[in-house]
Amino acid sequence: MSHNHPQDKERILIKGAYLMTQDAKLGNFVGDVLVADGRIVTAGRDLTDDQARIVDGTGNAVLPGFIDTHRHNWQGALRNLGPAWTYQEYRSQVQIGLGQYFDPEDVHVGNLAADLMSLDSGVTTVRDESHISNSPEHSDAAIAAHWESGIRAVFDHGWPSTEAEQWQFGSARTHPDDIRRIRNQVLSDDSARVTLNAMLRGPELSTPEVSEQDIRLARELGLRISMHVGLGEWGAEQQAIRQLAETGLLASDMTFIHCCTSTDEELRMLAAHGATASVAGALEVFMPGLGQPATNRLLAAGVRPSLSVDTETIVSGDMFGVMRATLAYQQLILAGAAGPMDRVPDLPTFDAADLLSFATIEGARAAGIDDRTGSLTLGKEADLIMIRLDHANLLPATDVAASIVAGGHAGNVDLVVVAGEVLKENGALKVGDPVFEEAAASRDRLFHAAGLPLPA
Repeated sequence: MSHNHPQDKERILIKGAYLMTQDAKLGNFVGDVLVADGRIVTAGRDLTDDQARIVDGTGNAVLPGFIDTHRHNWQGALRNLGPAWTYQEYRSQVQIGLGQYFDPEDVHVGNLAADLMSLDSGVTTVRDESHISNSPEHSDAAIAAHWESGIRAVFDHGWPSTEAEQWQFGSARTHPDDIRRIRNQVLSDDSARVTLNAMLRGPELSTPEVSEQDIRLARELGLRISMHVGLGEWGAEQQAIRQLAETGLLASDMTFIHCCTSTDEELRMLAAHGATASVAGALEVFMPGLGQPATNRLLAAGVRPSLSVDTETIVSGDMFGVMRATLAYQQLILAGAAGPMDRVPDLPTFDAADLLSFATIEGARAAGIDDRTGSLTLGKEADLIMIRLDHANLLPATDVAASIVAGGHAGNVDLVVVAGEVLKENGALKVGDPVFEEAAASRDRLFHAAGLPLPA
């Protein structure tokens, strides 16, 4: 059954906006963009269309929606619990401590809360790294939330958070077989708004034998793969990317998350095999224990990374904060705060325009959906946002990319369109309040089930 309804989608003509297309052939210019049947029909100057609803884009920037390539959506009702937590505290408190008590409704509410927060801040696509596959019903609830919210989602089926310690760091358990059911019965259409990927543990979190079996399963099912690597001292010791390269398993269908302590040689291997990377810039600088963002080292290896939030229990779920934190770390190391990374000042640097590219078209490439989103290319599905440049915090927007990265926030996002459907307009989401009441109730139930007092 299809969940897309193109007949319900509006015909919209945005006039007079600053178009930041992320398409090398189109470039950036002041002009118009026409959306019809869920797709970008044309972009140019002085467009007219008698059938379209006109949206005045004067003083606004229009760009592809942000793409978050790694977020644990199920934690959406637990946001902002531990901004000062270490990696071990996060694992203990959330994955091990609370994850086992989630029922399918908690997953549904958490995913929906995360989706709506994402949409409100201009994130039109999320790659949902779902290591809450406690049962088939849990996975189905997560997927249902993505259909309900209207966001574009890549559901990355992972492992359970029951017996969480037995599923990570040397685990001999193979990937849950329910992924076959989801692929065959739930998310079989790779052109749909919600699609399926495989979130695998790889040799860093399982064993070489399990890793190979899991990878072959994902490829048998025709699924792209994501994998957490370079996690602190353990990642530096395991060198997961090297292991995959040496066993012939490293390939272009893989996205590697974090890469904080992956070696420079591993990053060159990643690039040579056409694989992609996801940098969680805000989380990595906030959370001791992972290592620091590998953005500059990835660029040196020939990889333009995508960006991601990771978990809202630690950092805000908007891409503005991720871009700023990623840039802040670069500037700190250029100022001499790199410690043992004293070679970093010699590495390539990035600027605000690069960050917008990382947050859009590079995210689409990492998720394997750049054929349909990530740029304002004609014929692609209409996933776009409009940012008000005439708000007090952005005036005067001398350099638009720099203004958005340095000063932007969710309140500046005036319009959000996903696959041609308007999900936020005039600065307001079309749905939301009841979900956040349900999120509070879910949080309370989970804390009670775990025997934890609610924070004051």
